[in-house]
Amino acid sequence: MAGRMKLLLAVGVLILATVPCWSAPTVAGTTNLVAAENGGRIAKFSSQAVDENGQPLGVWSVTNLIDGKYVVGSHTPADSYGWRARGVPSADQPEWVIFELPETRLISRVVVDPTTDDPEFLGRWAKSIRVSVSTEGVDGPYKLVGSYLVVRRGIKQSFDFTPVEARWVKLDITENWGSDFAVELGEFEVYEAIVGDDMLDQLIQRLSTLLDELKRYRDAERYQEHQASIEAVTTKPEPPAEEAPADQPAADQQ
Repeated sequence: MAGRMKLLLAVGVLILATVPCWSAPTVAGTTNLVAAENGGRIAKFSSQAVDENGQPLGVWSVTNLIDGKYVVGSHTPADSYGWRARGVPSADQPEWVIFELPETRLISRVVVDPTTDDPEFLGRWAKSIRVSVSTEGVDGPYKLVGSYLVVRRGIKQSFDFTPVEARWVKLDITENWGSDFAVELGEFEVYEAIVGDDMLDQLIQRLSTLLDELKRYRDAERYQEHQASIEAVTTKPEPPAEEAPADQPAADQQ
């Protein structure tokens, strides 16, 4: 038992070492501050998908980023496919969203789920992002807290940074995975930096969050393996190539 506890504490120290330095020990909380159900809202955005009459497509609305409805495996919520912007982003002309927290808070983590109803091979999922914050107003000025690469996998991905006060969080998407049609994103989350002195409590929360992310990654891996197995069973083998007829033997001479 003592050996296991030492091992656990050693792992915990390594995990806590990945948390950015602050004037007091901090750990990311467990409440998504920009979720609609927690009072978060979309303050501004660059664009969203529209129909042939120029009306917003609800299933691709920007508000889907904070509705807590996830595309997981083959399951897509009937009314929430993710957010699809109309343009193809670049560093100079990103597609962007400004999220408003209910009040100014100290934050240290954002979580991105790139998964949408469109399969990843179409190249529409977000790839490169920038995260900035402001306490002064929806129009800024904004302070950059980090630029990140979103892995091309259907899993939630966490990005930690030095704790910073924020009332508005701006997400810039500067690149997708190659599509010349649009860029898409599934969900976006923001978490508070909790300041405390109890390292064991921090360790427990950090490990809990890590385990949740590992479980989601495991489930995604199992789903991919399951799909591959189904395809292997259901895909019809290609018919063998027909062999060219052999030369007919010469008729026996009488």
